[in-house]
Amino acid sequence: MQLTKRVKQYLREHWDQKSFLLLGYSGGPDSKALLYCLSGLKVPLHVAHVDHGWRDESAREAEMLKDEVQKLGLPFHSTRLLVKPNKNLEDFARQQRLAFFRSLQATVPFQAVVLAHHADDAAETVLKRLFEGAHLPHLGGMSSRTEIEGLTVFRPMLTTRKSEILSFLEQRALTALHDKTNDDPAFLRTRLRKDVVPALAEMFGKEIGGNLLLLAERAFELKAYLEKRVAKAWSSRKQSENSVQVDLTGLERIEARYLVQKAAASLNLVLPRTVLEQYLSQDVVCLALSTNTTQ
Repeated sequence: MQLTKRVKQYLREHWDQKSFLLLGYSGGPDSKALLYCLSGLKVPLHVAHVDHGWRDESAREAEMLKDEVQKLGLPFHSTRLLVKPNKNLEDFARQQRLAFFRSLQATVPFQAVVLAHHADDAAETVLKRLFEGAHLPHLGGMSSRTEIEGLTVFRPMLTTRKSEILSFLEQRALTALHDKTNDDPAFLRTRLRKDVVPALAEMFGKEIGGNLLLLAERAFELKAYLEKRVAKAWSSRKQSENSVQVDLTGLERIEARYLVQKAAASLNLVLPRTVLEQYLSQDVVCLALSTNTTQ
């Protein structure tokens, strides 16, 4: 199977071949395919499930997943979210999942959390960032390996299309859970997947996912190039817990913009575009947490 080959090659490149990996498992098609792919490759695996508590049947499904995973001979960890915020539900759920994964690090010495994001997810992320007005170096969205709040994250299926995942499940007669919230148009991801991407594909008369992934690849290349270009200026920055000062002398405008954004990110500051562009006319820029643009 092509999926198995891709995952196996990914593991050769990123896994240390001995440590546990922690799989984030929802029971949906993507994570189910990854579960059976990794277990088939005999990867030492722990499985972590987060019951978001959004649906009445979710608690029963969590028990079903526990039985499934334990029959595969794998350790299963789960938690249920009890608090529901009034807004930003998707971001809240993401933060809670990361917190749960981090809590497991104390007892499970895993090398990385393995997530089942795939090529269609990556394309949607690029489109989302494009519409949100992300700067060019930050259009890439998901990367196959990254660090998120102290966690190493592996995404071995990021070059695999959804159709291939469904084929993998069908050939093995594996039935995935269907989370009805994934069809809820209240969520931006659902609208992108079900409405925006198909409409754009129909409008242009061709599948657009591949071009979005190419844009992501070029954005990552640009980001890597800019990292090299500003490395000297970044290493000579003056930084404290509450402020950072960078010297833009000699930098091209695109390099200076990237450096100021990098400085802002180090303090968790969000700079409006107008403010960011004003900084680019200065030789030395000092940012501080007292700035009213903090998140």
